[in-house]
Order: sequence, then structure tokens, then C-alpha cells
Amino acid sequence: MSFVRGNLTAEQKARIEANRQRALDRLQRKGLASSGTSAGVGSSGPANVASTTVSSSTNNISSAPVVSAGSSIAATSSIPVAPPLKRPRIELTPEQRKRIEENRKRALEIQRQKQLQNRNAEQTAASTVPMTSSNTSTAPIPGYTNVRLPKESSSEGGTSLVNGKPPAKQYQPPSINKKDYIEYDFSTMKDSYGGFIDETGGGIGGAGAPPEENPTLEAWKERQKQQLVVRELPPPLDISAAPKCEECQSMEIDQNIYQNFRHVRVCRPCARAKPERYALLTKTECKEDYLLTDPELKDVELLPRVEKPNPHGFSRMQLFLRLQVEEYAWKKWGGADKLDEEWEKRERVRLQRKEKKYEEKLKEMRKRTRAEEYTRKLRNGESLGQRHVHDWSEPLVCGENVKRRCIDCGLETEELIL
Repeated sequence: MSFVRGNLTAEQKARIEANRQRALDRLQRKGLASSGTSAGVGSSGPANVASTTVSSSTNNISSAPVVSAGSSIAATSSIPVAPPLKRPRIELTPEQRKRIEENRKRALEIQRQKQLQNRNAEQTAASTVPMTSSNTSTAPIPGYTNVRLPKESSSEGGTSLVNGKPPAKQYQPPSINKKDYIEYDFSTMKDSYGGFIDETGGGIGGAGAPPEENPTLEAWKERQKQQLVVRELPPPLDISAAPKCEECQSMEIDQNIYQNFRHVRVCRPCARAKPERYALLTKTECKEDYLLTDPELKDVELLPRVEKPNPHGFSRMQLFLRLQVEEYAWKKWGGADKLDEEWEKRERVRLQRKEKKYEEKLKEMRKRTRAEEYTRKLRNGESLGQRHVHDWSEPLVCGENVKRRCIDCGLETEELIL
């Protein structure tokens, strides 16, 4: 940047002098200027500070570029350079020193554990791979335990040379991900018996199941065989103390009822012959017939149950023994008669509620009909209190009957001729 040759006005000279004084003050505050600086610069005018040739007689400005005052003063050798500032030394507290020492010990312990892991991995890799000239020459890579090592072509532990050179490394194909080729693997899915399939695992070798729940096919078949086996009770040591059927005193009791319903002793023929005592009831039947609530039916200690797949929905079906349900219902309501009275009372309340709802709907319908009649009379110009008079059409004789119809409201009548 350069100034155009011209004359300086008194205002410009005053502004230059003010800028020069401001620059000198700023340098003195920073410590870059000394007493000799002001003497060296002097008060000979703005020409010495700006390093431009200004003629005092003609008061003209040369066309040389203007250099700032700070740069011209810093370039001179008479200005001493202040030494760099040093930060004061900070003394650490005993607590900080203790924390630093603990962090250092922790870092050393972590580093020692990593080195120990790498050493163990190297020893494991060295024990699994035979020591040959090809793999002993290469140093193991620390921290990488899944490095593929070259397969040896010689079964004696050495490498066979091909044309005086060791054989090239054999190609190892990558592992195949079954999910890339099979979208729905039914062996790893679990049927919920409700129209849905659980893809999280749980089948034979399911990916989402825990390791103990991922058996092989043979183990799964063996487990299914064990589940199908009917587990009978071991023969008693004392025949007189053996569990017997409560109905016929038979020793062949039903194991399903005996194990799932708190040792209820009954044989299968008696259970089939007396469904009024040993039949299995659903949750809905217990609520409707015996007036039991959901919290009571959810209590396993109160009413034991068995669960089976529900053919009508996705949730599992809960079955209760009628004998235990009736026993608890009699205890709750005070007997079968009290239960019947409570059931009749609730049935009357239900019918009254239904009748009340019907009356409300009928009343609402009458209101709408009355409003429609009111609107029709206003539209036809009839008065609200005027009584309708039928305007009958000509009678229509149909055999022994005579039919008539009102022209205004459409009412039809049928008369019998005697």
C-alpha cells in the first residue's frame, strides 16, 4: 500500500503524532522499550517514526511504502529484547503426589498383565503348532492370538523343499456364515404355538440360546426320548405305606395329577369316571362358574396349575383341578348354596344393568324421533299443537279385505268385510 503524493494537513499531522505517542506507550507497557528508545527516536517529528521521507519545507510525502512504528522500532538494534517469561514452579500437595503414585502403579500393573497375556498366547500358539524351521524363524506377533499359521506339508515335522525353495502357504478359505445363505433356519427357531416363530434361538443349536441350551442333534433326540418316558414312582419299600387312589385304593395313581396338584392320589380310570371332581378347568371357567378373581388365580401357592399351549391364542393355557377350585370356592363363599346366591345376585345386577342400558337407548331414540317430527312440521308449515287428520285414499278391495292408505302420513289399514 502506498500514499499518493500530496500535502499533509494540520489534522493529519496531529493524528500521526497521536498514533506515534500511543505506540510508544504500548511498547513501554510491554517492556520492549527503554529510556534510550525514546531518546533515540526523539521528537524530531513524525518522519523518524514512520520511516518515510517527509520534507519539512515542501511538506510532501514520498511514494515509499509506509512501515508501522512498531516494526521500525523492533528492527533497530538499540531496542533490547526482554527475556522470555518463566512460569512459577508449582509445588504439589501430598495428596496430589499420592494420587500420581497410585496412577503410576496402576499403569504398571496393567502393562504387566498385558505382557503376561501376550506371553501366554505365544506359548499356547507354540504348543499347538509343531516347531519347524519355517515357524521358528518368524517371531510371534504379540497381542494377536488368532493369527493363521502355515500348514506344514511334511508329517515328520520338517518342511519339504520344492526346487530348493520352501513351499508356498496353502490357501485357507474364510469361515462360512450360515446367515448369509439361509434366511430362515427352522432348526434354530422356536414355535410359540400362537402363530409366531421366535427367531432369537432356543432350537437345536440356536444362536441366541445359551451354550447349555444348544445341544447337538443326538443330544436333543435323547432329551426328547427322556421327556416322553412316563416317570413312574419307584416301588415302595412298604406296601402298606404306598400312595393309593382315594376312590378305589389302587396303587396305579395318575402321575400327572399326583406331581402337579400337590399329591392328589387318584388313578386314571377314576379320574375319567368322575369328571365332577377331577376334571381340569380353564381360567375363564373358574372366573365365571366359581367367581374367582385374577389375583387368586395367579397365586401358585393357593391354586396349583399346569400350563399347555393354547389352541385359540398365543398365550399359554392354564388348567386347574376342579377338586381344589371347589374347595377354595366353598371356603371363600361359605358353601355351594352361598355361591349360588352370589351368582344369582350378580346375574340380577347384570340383567338390570342391561335393561337400564336398553331403556336409555330407547329414550334417546324417542328424543330423536320427536325432534324429527318437530322439524317435519316446521318444514310443512303445520302448527305444533295441530292434530293430524288422515286423508284416506280410495278403498282397495282384495277379496274379503278392504285396504286404505293415508295420503299424508302413509298409514295403511285393512278391514274385513262380514
